[in-house]
Amino acid sequence: MPSLRKPTLAALITAACTHTYADSTLHLADATRLQAVTVHAEQDDFDVRREASSTRLVYGREELDRMNELSVGDYLRRLPSVTFTGPPGTPKDVRMRGMDKGYTQILIDGEPVLSGTKERQIQVDRIPLDMVERIEIIRAPTADMPNAGLSGTINIVLREAPEHSVANARIVTGRVFGEKTDQDTWNLSGQYGGATDHVRWLLNVAAGEIGALKTKRKSEQGFNVASGERSSWKDEFEDERVSSATIDFSPRINIRLDEGDELILSPWLSRNDEQKDKVVDKFKYNSPLTGTDYVADGRRVEEEDKLRETRRLRGEWRHKLEAGGQLAFFAARQQGSEDKDKTMLEYNALGVLSKTTLETDRKHEEEWYSGVRLERPLGNHTLGAGIEYKELERRDHKEVMENGAPKVPGRGDNFDIDERLWTAWLQDEMDLGGGHVLTPGVRMLRSEQSAMDSLGQRSGSRYTIASPSLHYLWQLSARNNLRASVTESIKPPKYDDISTVTETKAGTLTDPDKSGNAALQPEQALGLELGWEHFLPQGGGVFGVNLFHRAISDMVARRVGLEDGRYVERPYNIGDARVWGAELDARARLDIFNLPQVMLRFNYTRLESEITNDITGTTTRINDQPPYVYNIGFDWQLPQWDAAWGVNYNYTPKYLKNPTEPLKADDEAEQQLLDMYVMKQFGRDLSLRITAANLLDMVKDKDKYEYDTSGQKTKFIRESERGGRALYVALEGRF
Repeated sequence: MPSLRKPTLAALITAACTHTYADSTLHLADATRLQAVTVHAEQDDFDVRREASSTRLVYGREELDRMNELSVGDYLRRLPSVTFTGPPGTPKDVRMRGMDKGYTQILIDGEPVLSGTKERQIQVDRIPLDMVERIEIIRAPTADMPNAGLSGTINIVLREAPEHSVANARIVTGRVFGEKTDQDTWNLSGQYGGATDHVRWLLNVAAGEIGALKTKRKSEQGFNVASGERSSWKDEFEDERVSSATIDFSPRINIRLDEGDELILSPWLSRNDEQKDKVVDKFKYNSPLTGTDYVADGRRVEEEDKLRETRRLRGEWRHKLEAGGQLAFFAARQQGSEDKDKTMLEYNALGVLSKTTLETDRKHEEEWYSGVRLERPLGNHTLGAGIEYKELERRDHKEVMENGAPKVPGRGDNFDIDERLWTAWLQDEMDLGGGHVLTPGVRMLRSEQSAMDSLGQRSGSRYTIASPSLHYLWQLSARNNLRASVTESIKPPKYDDISTVTETKAGTLTDPDKSGNAALQPEQALGLELGWEHFLPQGGGVFGVNLFHRAISDMVARRVGLEDGRYVERPYNIGDARVWGAELDARARLDIFNLPQVMLRFNYTRLESEITNDITGTTTRINDQPPYVYNIGFDWQLPQWDAAWGVNYNYTPKYLKNPTEPLKADDEAEQQLLDMYVMKQFGRDLSLRITAANLLDMVKDKDKYEYDTSGQKTKFIRESERGGRALYVALEGRF
């Protein structure tokens, strides 16, 4: 990964003294240097973007510091093409280009990470933003990187060992203000490191407690098919409170063995212990037709303790070749787990306990991998090659007790999966002269997978995929780039989709049994990108326009079929789909309006798609894709007061969530997020930040309809969900 250039103290002032490479000889009093904050810090990010042979949007430490966010998820929602799920104002699962979360690849330091989830994606709200060196949005993968992100890749680079001594600390305290109650949040993080002639090292740690709230109102009405009259009407009022104790530790040690050899050790530990309490009060109308005689209908009380851990130890030996280039050997072992204990008590309308459910769910992944990478310049070529071998074990075990008796396991509750992966890649970055750079490559993947269900029955699959890629960069001038890419990427099946465990239902066409399919093949996509970038003079910003298209084959969807006299729903590779759109992103200093202290930020993404039902022949948009999403905001430096402030607004319109299901209409709510920050510098080494998040107190209003095969409405559900506003205060210092 390319390293960012060393910033001046001017950049440090905007970043509130937290960057590890600040030059202690500069002085705050020089207002001219304060104005240069944005220039130099932004220039670093723009340099990496301009010089990359493939599309890579880079957001470095100064950029990350501005909004005082707690987690990576909080920051990602501002970036081009990014949407998210979770309670209002709390982004958990990131989605690029409007596709399901499993189509977005999340990397840590350029490599996949185990998380214990079935979707093979870590939740980004688990990663503290203060531990991150930079975030990269990679629209099209090169051959030397994992290509399991059909819609795109987010690479999160943790802080690196410094060239000079650093000692930073940051304490954040805040509160989420909910509809019924409030929840406190705090976080303490810091970096301490240094360098000698032979060793560079960094201690990077964060610990805290994050609070989140959600209230939800749900009204469900049922209708008689024959008469169309309302036959049932029920209401639910939900109050959910979450508190997560977190600790993250990512030290770095770089040991120079001699002039040409270096050993790099990079452990990483992430631990999140989440306590969730939920109360659902139920009511109903005894006379649903007239909407009268409103009475209590019971209560459900839930308590959940979820412990999520990720542990990784990675070592790499790098050797500089005499003829130029580098040879690297690496090996790593990592574990990911998610352990959940849940108690659910249900009471009837008279307040008498009617049902007790105890649930234990254990998900554990363990993996080791090793490989070698070679990079060698040869004339106007930079050749790269690598091989890697990986073994993974996953064990899922879930038990549910209802009123003291064990419940029959559901689909995907209990299974074991073993994977072996061989990867080899070859790439050539060719400088053709005249600003033309061509980067062809190919990535080969061989996968062997076996699964065992709770009955001891084994099944397996294997596949070999060659994924070519071609990237073209034309640097028309010092400030203009034209880019084009043709790539192939893949999406491995979800773990529960390849489980052979069958969850027994009624076995009818309307209520089929549910099972997996061990023979599922990965979805594949041929991706096209065409973009133009214009960089403003003197580090004043960038304007970018990008067009993209994904042709997806072997798309996975669930289908119902008759098996041994019972209807069973399984996932299958059913056919093809297309996703396309346009992306506009801009970060521009407003020099033309005589406002050089203001940096405007804007991005807009238009999203389109289509998928054809192989049974009915109808063509619709894919599920969960909004028509567009945009962000607009600014940062305003105030050198005369040694201060800064900024605002960001994020908008996603209301849209139909599941257009592929003709008998169901599920509207996803409009989302509006408004955040604001103020920063004040005290001397050279201390700053104070105040951030207000979700100022509009966003409410998600959703309407859901269900119809029978004749088009008669059978059910209507209205939901209203709220998370609450939040206020955070951060004190940051450099010692």
